[in-house]
Amino acid sequence: MMHELLKAGMVAGCVLALSGALAPTMANKLDDAKALDQKAANLVAAEGAKAFPQISDPKGGFVQGELYVVVLDQKGVVRAHPNPGIVGVNMWDSTDPDGVKFTQDAIKIADTTGSGWQTYKFTNPVDRKIETKRTWVQKAGDFVVMCGAYSKQ
Repeated sequence: MMHELLKAGMVAGCVLALSGALAPTMANKLDDAKALDQKAANLVAAEGAKAFPQISDPKGGFVQGELYVVVLDQKGVVRAHPNPGIVGVNMWDSTDPDGVKFTQDAIKIADTTGSGWQTYKFTNPVDRKIETKRTWVQKAGDFVVMCGAYSKQ
């Protein structure tokens, strides 16, 4: 009996240790996403549309693995994105699998508070799975700059 309790305690301890190890990783990814977003927002504020090619460059400084910057205009049209097939697409009515209108939500955050976090589901470009995404949204002049991190939860 004592052996089984010890074994259960060790398993529980390992699970807690692993979950603790994962928490900083997501926090770090969110910090990185916010920092990358702010860097892009500063560039957009300074250069306007001239910043879009640099932000859209998939080999440039605004793509870091699953982290990438997206710029929208006020009508929901993608103005910068590392996937050139998405640039110019109007995402205004796009919804995630749960019906969240993430583009409209992002623009609302930018227009009401200037910046903030939003949560929705989107395809992770690294593993091609639909995952929960926490995205930092920031207004930059007439544009909305976004960068988020994916969570496996």
